[in-house]
Amino acid sequence: MKGFGERHQTPKKKANDNNQKTSHEKIINTALKLHSKGNFLEAKKYYESFINQGLKDERIFSNYGILLKDLGKLQEAELFTQKAIKVNPNFAMAYYNLGSIQKALRNLKGAEISIRKAIKINPNFAIAYSNLGNILKDLGKLQEAEIFHLKAIELNPNLPLAHLNLGYLLIELGKLKEAEISTRKAIELNPNFAGSHANLGVILRELGKLQDAEISTRKAIELNPNTPRVNETLGLILLEKKEYDLCLKYFSKSAVLLNHREEKETNKKRFSIISKAKIEHDIEQFEYLASKSDDSKKYINLVKQYKKIASEINWPSDSGLINLNNTHQNLLKDSYNRLLNIIKAPRLKEGAINKSLDTKQITNDYFNHEFGLTYIDNFLSTKALNSLRNFLYESTIWFDVKKDGYLGTYLIDGLANPLIFQIADELRKKFPKIFKSYSINQIWAYKYDSRAKNKDSSLKGINVHADYAAVNVNFWITPKEANLNPKSGGLIVYDVEAPEDWDFNTYNNNEKRIREELKKSKGKTKVIKYNENRAVVFNSNLFHETDSYEFKEGYKNRRINVTILFGRREGSREGIALSKSM
Repeated sequence: MKGFGERHQTPKKKANDNNQKTSHEKIINTALKLHSKGNFLEAKKYYESFINQGLKDERIFSNYGILLKDLGKLQEAELFTQKAIKVNPNFAMAYYNLGSIQKALRNLKGAEISIRKAIKINPNFAIAYSNLGNILKDLGKLQEAEIFHLKAIELNPNLPLAHLNLGYLLIELGKLKEAEISTRKAIELNPNFAGSHANLGVILRELGKLQDAEISTRKAIELNPNTPRVNETLGLILLEKKEYDLCLKYFSKSAVLLNHREEKETNKKRFSIISKAKIEHDIEQFEYLASKSDDSKKYINLVKQYKKIASEINWPSDSGLINLNNTHQNLLKDSYNRLLNIIKAPRLKEGAINKSLDTKQITNDYFNHEFGLTYIDNFLSTKALNSLRNFLYESTIWFDVKKDGYLGTYLIDGLANPLIFQIADELRKKFPKIFKSYSINQIWAYKYDSRAKNKDSSLKGINVHADYAAVNVNFWITPKEANLNPKSGGLIVYDVEAPEDWDFNTYNNNEKRIREELKKSKGKTKVIKYNENRAVVFNSNLFHETDSYEFKEGYKNRRINVTILFGRREGSREGIALSKSM
């Protein structure tokens, strides 16, 4: 929310200053009016005209800061907002805006302090309570976050954003029916806000109301057709409805939209966050594409450019995440995390899953485990395996940079293709007792660095967690010759289910608490060794983690897994954030 704060009360000036004061006030009012109407570039001219005259006004500094934030210039935005506070330390709106900027800079603790200061100055600042609730949610303080959202609504029951923000939180708390009520209230108050319809679509999908979910999501697209996540949601809804051709259309659209460079906060992280592991991967992929592509010169030039930039960065570690500076962002703006190349992975007439599998024995093995666990060797046909492997080698879709050094790609990034949907669909048909009537929940792939060249690095696999699904299918596609240690490199599964009363953030991200639960439960451990074309099928509620791994150097030797989630986690306070598996 943009803040166009109250007039700063200054001491009375002499009569001969009145004309100058009137002129300054005219500039201020014009700038604020243009800004409030969304005419950012014109407002920027008036703000800068005022500032360049050496004049000081807390409203100008604060709102210029918000404008800079909208333009993606977060450091400058923070500086000018702090200037507003220096001019008037009791200007609540400036603290509110500063908190919003700090949140965008991922300084959540600082954002919390700033918003609390705004509330202390103005205890009736409704939207500040709601924004503080969002920050507390991001800090994992979900119960406290709910209190602040409710306080915002108490202060202003007709504030649509407060009801919408409460709806977001209730989703994470697994209170989907309450989330639906809150989000519908937001729509009632403001029927033309696309975000509310989009969020309602997400909720209704999770409640299994696919037809209503589709209606709400299409309404959101009608209001704002160029939002990647909303197109992804419609793709997921259509995927559940088994409308594969149509869902591909929306996944492809979401990938194209996400690929379009924006300076806004929502898209900036994708183009600014990098690690040494990420840039080394991209160099290797460009080298690989240079050897296969008709446009080899393009990729050779990218290799040279990326190597130069890599040498100029003071890396904190192999896996540590950093922000690209403005110079490097400008140099990489047309290549970093872009859909430079994506190849086809079509459906196979002869089928994707190996026809010789003993489906009866595999099903029995799954149910012979107390909670549900088995693995399948020679999972895909040779043709399907090679096709999917080439797709993941050649497609520049590895955009999710993880702090532990591995990379992720999702349906929204360009992973969606006919072959991967065929694999998921055939799984349900071949193993109906395991997958029941579960819909496809999500699909992703992860690619890891080689441990061979990083023995002393901080690179590792995914920490212990459970996923938000009913059944996980996780399969590996890297050639077995790449694995230097055949006894490891796979998956560790614990005979311990995530407690039903744990929320998503706890069972998916809180490693300390999970370890305590594992120790208390004294559950058995099942280590499934890495093998090319091996699929692990297991109850998604079981805690699991990546086993230690050590693979050969070389781009084609990088460890790759694909994960398909089926159904929803039952009997728990579910959260619907994106999960992870190895």
